[in-house]
Amino acid sequence: MNIKEYISSGIVESYVLNLASVEERSEFEKMCSLHQEVREARNSFEMAMEKQALEASVPPPLELKQKLIEILKPGQKKFRVSRRSEDPVYSLKWLKYAVAACLIMLAGSIYWNVLFFNRNKDLKNSNSILETQVTDYSSKLAEIEHDARMLQNPNIKMAALEGTEHSPQSFVTVYWDTTSKDVFLMINNLPQPASGKQYQLWALLNGEPIDLGVFEIKKDKMLPIVQMKNAQNVQAFAITLEKKGGNSSPTMEAMYVKGDL
Repeated sequence: MNIKEYISSGIVESYVLNLASVEERSEFEKMCSLHQEVREARNSFEMAMEKQALEASVPPPLELKQKLIEILKPGQKKFRVSRRSEDPVYSLKWLKYAVAACLIMLAGSIYWNVLFFNRNKDLKNSNSILETQVTDYSSKLAEIEHDARMLQNPNIKMAALEGTEHSPQSFVTVYWDTTSKDVFLMINNLPQPASGKQYQLWALLNGEPIDLGVFEIKKDKMLPIVQMKNAQNVQAFAITLEKKGGNSSPTMEAMYVKGDL
């Protein structure tokens, strides 16, 4: 278990504020006995609460000390119960209410601190997710720009590979660079292959198939462009579904698309 993540999960605050469940409290106490970091986090939060309580406390009236001294003097007569403001019993009752009010204020302050702590943690998590998404979008945009520049090359010829009877809805576009002999695939529409299967591209020259390699369908790209093996001379292209890793010759009954250059 990652101790830092466990501490930052909010369990320390929940335990100290008595908000944790029985199972969480039992687990937390076990973690305290095993890990010094957890104990230090608990002690730190308890000290912070105590400091906040002292800072938020309301001092009693200055005259209360003198009244208490007078009451506690030896031989002092007992006072009778009264509701007059100068009566010590009335003053002590006021003090009880003041202490209760302070405790309520302290509890409210702790509640809001915990609430803001959790919200701040959620905001940090959301910010991390957004940063990851921005990075992913930037990467995808760079890929799109690269593919667009590549397709604008005047030396490139295009072949539209249409679906066969085996898969009439399939469609793939092949780009062949007549200068560099590079071959690129744009996978417009191909079904996801079954486990243990893989698509394989073939160049056709005078009726003979030439292996141009296997490829995967990437789900995170709308129209993924894949670079295949080079082809020196081509008349047509075809794609078949083969075993993982490909075959030395195409399985004709498993041909998905075919098209002339």
